[in-house]
Amino acid sequence: MLVKEFSGKSEKDAISKALEELNLTEEQVRIEVVEKGKRNLFGIGEETPTVIRVYYEEISENLGEFKSIVSEILKNMGITAEVPAKEESGSRIYINVSTEDSGILIGKNGATLEALQFLVSLIVSKNFGEDNERHIILDIDGYRERREETLKHMARQAAQQAKKTRRAVALKPMSPYERRIIHLELQNDKDVETKSDGEPPYRRVKVFSKNGGYNNRRYNNNNRNRNSYKPYYRNK
Repeated sequence: MLVKEFSGKSEKDAISKALEELNLTEEQVRIEVVEKGKRNLFGIGEETPTVIRVYYEEISENLGEFKSIVSEILKNMGITAEVPAKEESGSRIYINVSTEDSGILIGKNGATLEALQFLVSLIVSKNFGEDNERHIILDIDGYRERREETLKHMARQAAQQAKKTRRAVALKPMSPYERRIIHLELQNDKDVETKSDGEPPYRRVKVFSKNGGYNNRRYNNNNRNRNSYKPYYRNK
């Protein structure tokens, strides 16, 4: 986290100077007013400047190149779009594509978006290798945020059902990103546990009640049997 102070004739003026110099948006910084400027006798202007302190993350030198990779992919697809990018934390870069063709890029249940995410990650890994520590999150018109809320709601419903019926609740197949959201949403629920089951692209999350139940016992027994299985050969 970097910190720098700026001053201006007013708070608005100081903020404007800071954002222009740092080449950042107001959403990318945290602003603290250190000293409020004092107005003159007639209330016009200020005798002393307003001083603000701006907290911000260092922007990746490769941010423009990441945007170019996404823009080139969309261009080859014949998609016209704006590709704003921002660095949300020390290692996470969020690229939210804005386009009238959002439905095409998102696809059914986000399948096309996940394919694009994989392609972008693959190109970034190939171009920058092990030196790149940035994690690129590709989004289309805020779809991931909306989808995340839907998944959290789905996770809570599955947990309630598992606790009520004491049976395992299997959710639909999901990407690793979406499965992680389910696991994180329920990790603090002491009455249930979650497990990923199956092989991609059909890998899904199952929610189990810790209070037992037929399906839970069968799942655990199957796992134990699978782990302790010994091959049996008949004598010829």
